[in-house]
Amino acid sequence: MPVIAYIRARRRVWPAVGLLVGVILIGFDVWAAAATYISQYAVRNDFRLVYGAAKVGIESGYSHLYDLAAQKSAIESLGPDFNPQPFISPPPLAWLATPFLALPFAAAVVVWTLVLLAALGWTWYLLAPGTSLAKAALLALLLGVFPVAFGVMVGQPGPLAAAAVATAWWLIRRGHPVWAGLALSAIILKPQLALLVPVCLLVSGHAKTFGAWLVATLVIGLVALALLGPDGLARYRDVLAQTQTPAWDITRRYSISGPLGLGPILTVTQVAVVAVALLAAWRRRGGGPDLPMAAGIVGTLLATPYLGFQDFLMLIVAGWLVLRGGATTWQLALMVVGYALLELALVVLAIPILLAEALLLASLAWPATTSSSEQRPAASSE
Repeated sequence: MPVIAYIRARRRVWPAVGLLVGVILIGFDVWAAAATYISQYAVRNDFRLVYGAAKVGIESGYSHLYDLAAQKSAIESLGPDFNPQPFISPPPLAWLATPFLALPFAAAVVVWTLVLLAALGWTWYLLAPGTSLAKAALLALLLGVFPVAFGVMVGQPGPLAAAAVATAWWLIRRGHPVWAGLALSAIILKPQLALLVPVCLLVSGHAKTFGAWLVATLVIGLVALALLGPDGLARYRDVLAQTQTPAWDITRRYSISGPLGLGPILTVTQVAVVAVALLAAWRRRGGGPDLPMAAGIVGTLLATPYLGFQDFLMLIVAGWLVLRGGATTWQLALMVVGYALLELALVVLAIPILLAEALLLASLAWPATTSSSEQRPAASSE
């Protein structure tokens, strides 16, 4: 096709274009934050919920970690303008925040933001493909796309899950599957972003990584259960049940449960999505971890009923993995369109993004082609 030939003939130009676009988007994000957000940075940052939960665990005991009254009191103790909301993340996120209690919240939230930026930088360093200019462009595009920038601004822990996936990929590629599984266990900090990744690795032949992940996750889970106790576990179930009520509809706006609701149609769709993700991984059995991990990420995001648009960070990670595994021209075009949809997420809302996710997952499950006209070579690890 003439358009494809035109694009391929100018392949060296596109990293420069990407770098320019990324820098422009970063500038816009900084301007938007300065105009509307920085003055309320501490009180609007979601880290207040994690910090408050850590405070509850230390002061009241972990059996009260999901006690809504205790959470409310801990958050309101930070200052008069702090809005209390339920902490619903798994206990390990509160454990991770415990050392931050040594700092006043105003300082702790700045350190937390630096940790998130470092996690994004680590993910990019390990995973972004291409030469120096291309990698620089991918970093700018990562930091510039609004869902990622917004996630950092509000202190969401998504970058930590991204870093866990990237570290696991890097360790598998270097022949350390057990260490990879241990690193992957960190997705428990926000499991709705990558829960299918270990299972897809198992199906594709990376059993040691799956086994190490499973053992580490079980140990973490047993410790959490021991600390919560029966009362704490009951409170956690009650808090999670609240996410199924209409009051939490905003948290499902960008997930498949937004357009489908919470009924049997959602369940059937989730089963179908998981099946396609596992099929995609099975088709790549015996190969590298790139495409199975990408399928696991996209499948997880499509199947989860609870997702914020800042969590689309993981689609960038999945895209880099697809590039590493050898993206087809069609997949590359889809990723470019998908990036534009992510930048416009507040305008286009969920359905176009969900459709793009579904198409990408379907393309990963499609039988691999060896045609040189369709398959791009795997990205360089330089």
